[in-house]
Formats: sequence, C-alpha cells, structure tokens
Amino acid sequence: MALDDLEKSALTHARPRQTRSNLLGIAAVIGAGIAMMSSDACLRVAIPEAGFGASIAGRGALTGLLLALAALSQGVRWSHPGMKSPAMKVRIAGEVGAALLFNAALQRMPIADASAVLQFIPLVTTVVAARMFAERVGWQRWLAALAGFVGVLLILKPGTDGFTWWSMLAVAAMLCMSIRDLATSRIDSTVPTLPIGAVTAGFASLSGVALMAFGPWAVPPLGAMAMICAASALMAAGFICLVLAMRNAEMSALAPFRYCTILWAILIGVVGWGEIPDALAVLGITIVIAAGLATFVRERRLARSRRAAGAA
Repeated sequence: MALDDLEKSALTHARPRQTRSNLLGIAAVIGAGIAMMSSDACLRVAIPEAGFGASIAGRGALTGLLLALAALSQGVRWSHPGMKSPAMKVRIAGEVGAALLFNAALQRMPIADASAVLQFIPLVTTVVAARMFAERVGWQRWLAALAGFVGVLLILKPGTDGFTWWSMLAVAAMLCMSIRDLATSRIDSTVPTLPIGAVTAGFASLSGVALMAFGPWAVPPLGAMAMICAASALMAAGFICLVLAMRNAEMSALAPFRYCTILWAILIGVVGWGEIPDALAVLGITIVIAAGLATFVRERRLARSRRAAGAA
C-alpha cells in the first residue's frame, strides 16, 4: 500500500485497530525525531571539514535521491498540479531557509537549546493562522503561546553573558519552519507526500551548491563524506517515519511524543560535545514543552466534545 493511501485506510479501521495504529504511529514519530536530530548532529560533525555549502548540498542531494527511490518503489504519481502550486513554492522556500539557518545555528550554540527553540513552532503556527487565515484562537491558546515565548527567552537568555546573537539563527529557522508547515497545510491533500519531500530536498541541495560558489571548495575527507551520507539516510528515514506517523495515527496521540526529540538532543549534546544545559535553559525547555502539551490536551478535549455533540 502506498504511503499516501494510509490515511484513507486508517479511517475505516475499528477502534482496536486504531489503538494498534496509534502505537505504530507513536513509535514512528519518536523514530522520526531521533533520526532527524541525529541527521543534524552528523552534519554538525561534517561541516567543519567538508564546508557548510558542500555539506548542505550533499545531504540534500542524497536525501532527495532516497526519497525519490522510495516514491518510485511505491508507484507514486509525480505529475500533479499541486506540485507547482504557490503553497508548494512557499513550502520549498521555508524548508530551504530552515535547513540553512538551523545548521548554521548548530555550529554556534548547544544542540539541545537549538532543538528546544524549534518546539515553539506549533504555537507560532497557531498565532500566524489566527492572523493570516482568520482561524479562531481562544485565550487559552494565546496564553500558551505567551508562555512558550517566555520559555524561548529563558533558553536564549537575551541581555545576559550567556546570550549570543548567533542563537537568533535558531529563531529564524523556527520561523521558516513555521512558514513551511503553514504552507504545507495549504497544499492539496491529494498531492503525494514523498515527491514533496524529494523535490524540497533537491532545492535544499541547490542552495548548498550556490553557497559553495562563495568560498574555496575541496573534496571532503572520507570521514566527513561518511557523516554526510549518514545524515542523508537518517533524514530520509525520519521523513518516511513522520509520514507513517501522521497518516496512520491520531494527532492527539502523537503530539506528546514529539517532545522526545529534546531529550534525544540533550543526550547527543552531552555525549558528543559535553554540552550540559544550564538551569535557565532547563527551565525554558520545560516551559516550552508544558505550553505545547497544554495546547494539545485542550485540543484533544475540544475534539472529543465536538464528536460527542455530533453523535447526540
């Protein structure tokens, strides 16, 4: 069964089957977070030796190739009008900006702090959706967004000796990812997912090639090339896991487990670079997670109320 048929299939399952699908989705979303954060960690190792542009170009090209092969193996149709839509173009721009900015931030700030800033994305998309798409947002969502913003400030620590302007790259990356997610929500749902990922990765690769023109370039050492290949495989695996999770389980069941990425990022930072978050960063991470979880719990409660009202 093609990945893009999983959502339709899941709607026909009985409740026991949905429970099993949720368990599969939870495992997939945890795997996606671990794979994608590990991919960024591999690239963090490769960039000092291979160069920033070459590392981005290499990972994008190999990731796009792997996703394209996965799409071909599934018999996914590539010719779809939605692939040329304005929403798709905005998504590509957001993804490219996020890849460049986030990996630049990782060269200059702890990986756990950068990862924690990204957890503010759901709250940012809520605020932007309210302004741009006139979606109704209650005071609870606004309060959660404000709390999440406070958490991000504690992580970044502006006005203190621990603050670095380079950390604003992580904030810019987070905003780019928010734009990407909002644009993705506007893409026709019949557009196959894997080609979207492959095309986006291809454009990320082109952005890396463009950066290579502004500096010296040499053949990367074997170790750096191995890290780029590992980063590509992990990114492709993470994308596929995320597709499986989102299309095979309930969002309310998956949401809390997406924050496992922070725990993995902390572990990578401690083991790989000896980066131990300070007390303010830990407090900020906790607030961001709590604000996000509170929002998801409320949304789940509202969804249950709507279903109950519809069944009455």
